[in-house]
Amino acid sequence: MGFKRLFGIGDPDEAIEVDTQIQGPVYPGGHVKGEVRLRGGSRDTPVNGIYLRIKVRCTSYNGEERDYEFGSFAATPTHFTLRKGEEQRLTFSERLPWEAPVSELGGRALGVVLSMKSTFRRDWNDDGTEVDDDLLHLSALPLHEAVLDAFAEEGYYCDSAYVIDSYIPKVEQHRGFYQTFLLTDRSPGAGRPEQLEVVFHTNVVGALVHVRRAAPDVRDWDRKPPVRRFPAAHHEVGHVDWRPQARKVLEELALLDDR
Repeated sequence: MGFKRLFGIGDPDEAIEVDTQIQGPVYPGGHVKGEVRLRGGSRDTPVNGIYLRIKVRCTSYNGEERDYEFGSFAATPTHFTLRKGEEQRLTFSERLPWEAPVSELGGRALGVVLSMKSTFRRDWNDDGTEVDDDLLHLSALPLHEAVLDAFAEEGYYCDSAYVIDSYIPKVEQHRGFYQTFLLTDRSPGAGRPEQLEVVFHTNVVGALVHVRRAAPDVRDWDRKPPVRRFPAAHHEVGHVDWRPQARKVLEELALLDDR
């Protein structure tokens, strides 16, 4: 990422420099790891901690965008004195929630913006100064890829994804957002939706997969087209073929459209 100057802007020799580095790959439910490198200036400086926050860009029901924070933690050590000219390396390792959104599928960017913001505090009375803002790349879980591959076999390919600042009704949701994968039909035919929305409500066991005809401009869950669901477990990846569930969902959606 490169060192960024924090203090002593008027006198480059006094500047403390900061660089946050993230070690990948990173997955929902896994650990985000890395280090924060500090380089001292021309005098000793007390450090009360480097605090990191993980955010995702969401769209609200009225179309406005905002950053939703879903993780915060500190790099260690937290309290020390950075000697002049010294380079200090702080480490961090924090488990991400299973509901964390992903920004990549099969190595392809989905258009979801995730970031890690680093804040520096010198003492207890210091509210902190933001010193680094890095893009965070979260890869889709094998379960996500396997289920989406099943829909690809039926002609529906994932082109993008987005995150909605809202809740899925009647599920045990721990974060105030959900991610929608947008699938486009590459084999159009009679009775087939042009696009699908697929939402994974993921936990430690697996995911409840929600599928419906796409209506990306409608952000209220209950105002969208009817949804069909099926469960998928992490341990089933490589052992279960989800193409029958994908075909069944497509057939049920076609029947709903005929009513």
